[in-house]
Amino acid sequence: MGRVASLAVAALLLLVLTACGERNEPTGPGASLYPVTVASSSGGKPLVLPRPARRIAVIAPSVERILVDLGAGRQIAGTPTAQNGTVEISALRALRPDLVVASSTTDDQSLRQAAEAGRGAQLYVVPDDSITGVEQTITELGLVTGRPAAAARLVQEIEKKRALVHARLAGARGVSVFVDTGLFVTVSDQSLIGDLLREAHARNVAGDSTQVGPFDPGALARLDPGWYVATSDSGTTLAKLRRNPKTKKLAAVRAGRFVIVDAGLLAPGAGIGQGLLELARLLHPDAFR
Repeated sequence: MGRVASLAVAALLLLVLTACGERNEPTGPGASLYPVTVASSSGGKPLVLPRPARRIAVIAPSVERILVDLGAGRQIAGTPTAQNGTVEISALRALRPDLVVASSTTDDQSLRQAAEAGRGAQLYVVPDDSITGVEQTITELGLVTGRPAAAARLVQEIEKKRALVHARLAGARGVSVFVDTGLFVTVSDQSLIGDLLREAHARNVAGDSTQVGPFDPGALARLDPGWYVATSDSGTTLAKLRRNPKTKKLAAVRAGRFVIVDAGLLAPGAGIGQGLLELARLLHPDAFR
């Protein structure tokens, strides 16, 4: 996290904790924190709430997870999305939400559909494509749902793990990695996983611009990463890589520098600090002995 971003999150946490102290979460319409204004991360119209949102339509699984972690699961009116990720218009309208929440990775078409079907409900797109963004998302959803103290505690737990990783990896040499999310589909530096890799002192060989679909095996062979990271839902195993003529000669595969990380810990949510810690431990085992 950059210094400016760190100071901003710290200031927001201090404000929330000072306002809440040890009292119960302010969930009534007369709570002193309200009305609240949440600036748009994309530069659009800010979100203004006179009271905590009570009927939230969620069109992104990662946002649902964060709301549940906050203890705001009962405020989720529904998740009106089809299996292919598109918004189910009739289902969204039937929910009568006062707020529709989407992820930074939600496509523009889904956002347009949600805005049109929300019937006046405000639309909030969370900034969850970096660790700092996830912390901001948790903090802002805490305000939106009337649970700022719970949000502050979740962010503090993430920060503790970030501090631990920073301390353990001080002076550690960086390593090069390739991330396989399934069938050689990988991630960009401009993603949450890319941000996690940077804090774990790892260089993503795929770089800033990854092509749509599987990564080219020939390009991967030329990049020859030091470590091969697979997500738990990828179906990738070291045995499969060693049987594949396109990957068996990779230095990481030959040396057995292959690790599997729980995909859930690499997705936006309160577990992102643990995900960072797991990545750091797996890629730099000597630093955690």
